[in-house]
Amino acid sequence: MRDVQPGDRTVVVLGTGSVQGSGVLLTGRLVLTCAHVVRGSGRSRVAHPGLTGHREATVAWIDHDRDAALLLTAEPVLAVPPVRMGTLDSGQALHDCEITGFPAVQRYGPGGHLETDQYTATVLPMAGRMCSLMVCELDGPPPATDEHGVPALRGLSGGPVFAGDVLLGVARQIPRQRGGSRVECVPLSSLSSRPLHTLYEQTTGTRLRYEKVHGQHPRDRQYEEEYAASVGAAYRRTKVFGLDELNRNETEWDLDTAYLSLEAQPPDDSAGQHTPSVPQRIDALLSDRPRVLLRGNAGAGKTTLIWWLAAHAAARTLPRRLDALNGLVPFVVPLRTLRARGGTFPGPAGLPAAARLVIDDPPDGWSSSPCAPCAPGAAPSPGRPGCPPLPGW
Repeated sequence: MRDVQPGDRTVVVLGTGSVQGSGVLLTGRLVLTCAHVVRGSGRSRVAHPGLTGHREATVAWIDHDRDAALLLTAEPVLAVPPVRMGTLDSGQALHDCEITGFPAVQRYGPGGHLETDQYTATVLPMAGRMCSLMVCELDGPPPATDEHGVPALRGLSGGPVFAGDVLLGVARQIPRQRGGSRVECVPLSSLSSRPLHTLYEQTTGTRLRYEKVHGQHPRDRQYEEEYAASVGAAYRRTKVFGLDELNRNETEWDLDTAYLSLEAQPPDDSAGQHTPSVPQRIDALLSDRPRVLLRGNAGAGKTTLIWWLAAHAAARTLPRRLDALNGLVPFVVPLRTLRARGGTFPGPAGLPAAARLVIDDPPDGWSSSPCAPCAPGAAPSPGRPGCPPLPGW
């Protein structure tokens, strides 16, 4: 799948009549928008700047009380992976967020053609709390209305609010008493309907999980991308011993094609039973265990497994059973090397250096920030390695 920027997921949503709003691609076919844009009609259309024509869509789920709706297009709009979704877990203002959409103020030419608009904003977690809304303060709002009295931001409804590349919600309306400087939004935290989760799982093959967003650090995202690329370069290929007479390309194999799932045997008393345990696929054993000690004879595949997990977790390409690890920050720390150097196991701040990857120093506080407890079913926060999914990471 192509690597997309958060704003690239923004689409035009055309409801009944002349209603036009915005929306965000959760996947290639699943679009989140506002209920008042589609007005409960069974069908609508979706357009994208990189798409010729429109995609027909059906309203797969709608909640008028929360003003949210999910559209399912007949054909993919873009080939994109599932979006990262998050909820605010702080009462402090969250700066450097972005809202994108297709408001009236951005139309151009004699025909009034649509064009994407982009706004930087600050999310104010304390504002709108009693109404279960997420309120954003625009850094540079346009005039409230144009020369014809048309609201400048009409058409922005359903536009995504991103903190970095994590989706927090969609724009809903502009309060008149604020002069167009504030945007009331539907937070993802209010969308807990079972049909929504079921539809997401059916279309993506993965569970719907919300990351907890504590703050926004401008350098973190860039560093995490560089770190993930370095992990992939270091651990995506494994050496095939005993074939040294061949050339380098023939004795090193890409783990995407060379890795075969291992089996392991859990302790006999792991299930509280006295019957001997039986071997299971390693991905099944790891799926519900936050910490694992893996033992095996030399050559059994322990190192290969760790490399495979690290490379795929950083690239967000682990299979469905292990999707909770996708996007986490892996640290492969060779204990033999630590012991040879006479060192002890490092704390969070020392993990990047202990991983021995060729990469610049991380931003201050990147690997030492405290990690708050995760909500049931939620993944630990990427970029904050305080929640190690496996020992040695």
